[in-house]
Amino acid sequence: MPLLSNCCFFFDLKVGTKIIGVIKLIGAIMTSLTLAVMLVFLLFVDSSVDLASSIHEVHRNSLKDDDYADVGDQPKQIFDLVKEHLSYVKIAFCIVLTLGLLSVITSSMLIHGVRRDRRGLLLPFITQEVLNIVIFIALDISVAVIFGVPDVLIGLVLGVAGGCIIELYFLLVVISQYQALGVLRMHEEISMK
Repeated sequence: MPLLSNCCFFFDLKVGTKIIGVIKLIGAIMTSLTLAVMLVFLLFVDSSVDLASSIHEVHRNSLKDDDYADVGDQPKQIFDLVKEHLSYVKIAFCIVLTLGLLSVITSSMLIHGVRRDRRGLLLPFITQEVLNIVIFIALDISVAVIFGVPDVLIGLVLGVAGGCIIELYFLLVVISQYQALGVLRMHEEISMK
């Protein structure tokens, strides 16, 4: 018996799982490309190019009013944190980039598995989602421990926590579809006897 009977109160499990697969595939491709570009950017920062200061100076010069002076300090704080803990940031980016590339593969398998009613192709996605949730929670805790959660990073920590909740719901929908395909297969086997 499936855990959920439908997805998002409107869609059938099969349709909802396809939508989740497409959303995750597009998100994984965009995340992988973005993280690859950001990793190259971090390599430039690591090669002692003082990019943070130059970006901060350009940003500060664009601010005319003193009312927004504290907003101008946020990019500098973020760049200073990144430069201070560059090795940790690189490791985190490599981990998330690897997860993004794996997610492209498993999301493709999910879409194909749902289209062809092949239950076994949903298992890699389920495993990937559990791994994503565990790693993102660990990265969230690591950011809180290493950086000390300054005001600049509170949005990041809360965003990752919210993303984990959404991932958990997607996981429940896919597990429900997996169970529904098992029930369907069982009925087919009984009717063939």
